[in-house]
Amino acid sequence: MWGRAGLVAMLVAIGLPATAAAQDPLTISGGKIVDGRGRQVILHGANAVFKRPPYYPPLTRSDFRRMRSWGFNTIRLGVIWAGLEPQPGVIDQGYLDHLAAIVALAARERFWVLLDMHQDLYAERFTGEGAPDWAVKDDGIPFTPVPGDFALNYTTPAVGRAFTNFWADRDGIRTEYVNAFSALATRFASADAVLGYDLFNEPTCELQAGPPCAIPPDPAAATQFLMPLYNQLVPALRAADPRHPVFYEDGVTVNQGYPFLIGAPGGPTWPFPNQGLSHHVYCSELIRAGVPCPRQEREAANNAVAIAKHNRVAPLQTEFGATDDLATLRRVTADEDGAGEGWLYWQYKTYGDPTTSSSAGPGGTDAESIVAESGRVKTAKVKVLARAYPERIAGTAARWSFSDRSGVFSLSYRPRGRGPSVVVVPRASYPRGACPSGRGFTQRPDPEPNRLRLRAERGARHVALRAVPCPSA
Repeated sequence: MWGRAGLVAMLVAIGLPATAAAQDPLTISGGKIVDGRGRQVILHGANAVFKRPPYYPPLTRSDFRRMRSWGFNTIRLGVIWAGLEPQPGVIDQGYLDHLAAIVALAARERFWVLLDMHQDLYAERFTGEGAPDWAVKDDGIPFTPVPGDFALNYTTPAVGRAFTNFWADRDGIRTEYVNAFSALATRFASADAVLGYDLFNEPTCELQAGPPCAIPPDPAAATQFLMPLYNQLVPALRAADPRHPVFYEDGVTVNQGYPFLIGAPGGPTWPFPNQGLSHHVYCSELIRAGVPCPRQEREAANNAVAIAKHNRVAPLQTEFGATDDLATLRRVTADEDGAGEGWLYWQYKTYGDPTTSSSAGPGGTDAESIVAESGRVKTAKVKVLARAYPERIAGTAARWSFSDRSGVFSLSYRPRGRGPSVVVVPRASYPRGACPSGRGFTQRPDPEPNRLRLRAERGARHVALRAVPCPSA
C-alpha cells in the first residue's frame, strides 16, 4: 500500500515535483467544453488503458512530450474496478497513488485527463477486464470463449447474466461500484487537470434474454439497465466532487451508427445537464451488416452530436481507430472536424490489450497502437493524427477543416468573449512552421512554437484563417 510518502517518492523518481503545476480546469456550459474565459476547448489525444495488473499504464514524461508534439492535449486514462477495489469495501490507496502520479505528470506537461472506468466483457473471468472477481455474479453459468473477434464473447450466457445482475444490483454489486467510483472522485476532486469521469465503458445487456436487449437494443433497455446506474452514480459523484463533470455512455451499438437510447423517443430522459457524452466510432460488418463503413462512422458521429444537443451535454468522441488503416483514420477525423468535435484515438500503445477490435484484422492487436510494441513510432499514422485544429475558440459558430496530405487548414468563427483563439499546428504536419493568412484577426506570439494565437480585430464580425506549411528557405 502506498501512502503520501510513497507518492512523493514516485513523483521524484519520474522527475516531477510533488507540487506539480496544474493544467487549467475546464467545465461544461451550453453543450460545450469551455475554459475559465468561456472559450470552447477542442480536445485531441489518445487512450492509455492498461487492462491487466497493475491496471495503470507506464506513462513517462517522454510519452507526454511526444504526444504534445503531435498536437495532443488530452488522455483518457483507464481505471479498472478490479485494481481500485480488489476486495469488497477495500479501496487500494496504492492504486490511487499511481493514478495520481500519472495525473500530476499529465498536468505538468499541459494535458487534461479523462478518468475512464473501463471494462470489456465485464471481467477477466470472461477474457475481458473490469470488475473484480468477487463482483462477478454469473449464476454459475459455464463460460466457454468464442473463437475469433473478442466481441463474440458478449453473446455467451455467462457474460450476459453477469451484466444483468450488475444492472439489478444483485448482492449490492452496483452499489459497490458506485462507492468505489466515489472514492476515486474524492481523491481527484481538487485536480485541475482532470477533465471529468467516464462512467462506464461500452455498456451492454443480456442478449439472450430478448427484448428490450437486442442488436440494436430498444430504447427501453436504457430505462431498465443504464439509468438506474446513472441515477445512483451521478449524484454520488457530484457529492464527492462537485467540480468535475461526468461523461456518460449509451448502449454499445451506437458505435456503429445505430440510434442512441437515452433521450430518444421511448427511452429515458437525461436529467443531468451540463455534463458530457462519451461516445465511440467504429465499423462492424458483423453488427451492422450491409452498411458501408463510411456511413456507419458518419452516422455514429452525427447521431452523437444531435443527441448531445437534445440532452444538453457536451459530446466527446473518446474512442475510434484501433487500426493501421489510414483511410479509416482520415474519414473519422474529417467527420469529427465537420461536426465541430474533439476526439481521442484508441490507443497510444497496445499495452497487451486482450480486448481490441484490431485483434481480428490485419496487423493483429498491435494495429491499434500509435507506438508499436517494438517502440517504433508509426510515422504515417502520426501524419494523419497530428492535425491542425482550434484548441481554444474565442467565438461561436466555428467551422474548420484540415488535409493531412496538403497541410491546408481552414477556420472560421464569429468572435466573442475574452482572450485569444489558439490554433494547434503540429510539427509533424508543419515541419518548417505554419504560414497563416486571412482576415479579422491579428496574430500574436504563443509560448509554444506549434501554436498560433489569434486575437480578433476590434469591430470584426468574422474571423477567417487559412494556414499552410511554410516553404523551405
